[in-house]
Amino acid sequence: MRYFVSYARQDHTLDQLRIMGERLQGASSVYIDDLENHGKATDRVRIVVDALTRADIFLAVHSTHYLRTEWTRWELDKALSEGLEVVALLPSGEQVRWGSPQWPWPVSRVDSDAAVAS
Repeated sequence: MRYFVSYARQDHTLDQLRIMGERLQGASSVYIDDLENHGKATDRVRIVVDALTRADIFLAVHSTHYLRTEWTRWELDKALSEGLEVVALLPSGEQVRWGSPQWPWPVSRVDSDAAVAS
C-alpha cells in the first residue's frame, strides 16, 4: 500500500513526522512531504500532487490546525474526489475511515471548507 500523509505543518515536528512514517513501515511507500528531499529546481507542488494521486491510502493527521490550513483542506478534497481510501489518524494513534462515526471532523465542514480552498 502507498500512503500519502497529510498534516498541518505547524502542528508537527520533524521528529513526530518521522515516528509517523516508522509506524507505517509495512507500506510499500509513505509520502510525508517534509521528510522528502526536494531539490532546488523541483516543482514541489507537482511532486505533492503526483504523490497524492499515486497513493492508495490518504492519511489525514488530526490536529488543531488541520482544517484551518488551505493545503490540507485541498489535499483532503482531492483525495475524496480521486476516490482514495481516506483515513484520519487520531491523537490516540487510532485510525478511522472517512464516514465512520469516529471521523473527527464534521463532514459538512470538510465539504464546505474544501470547496472554498479549491
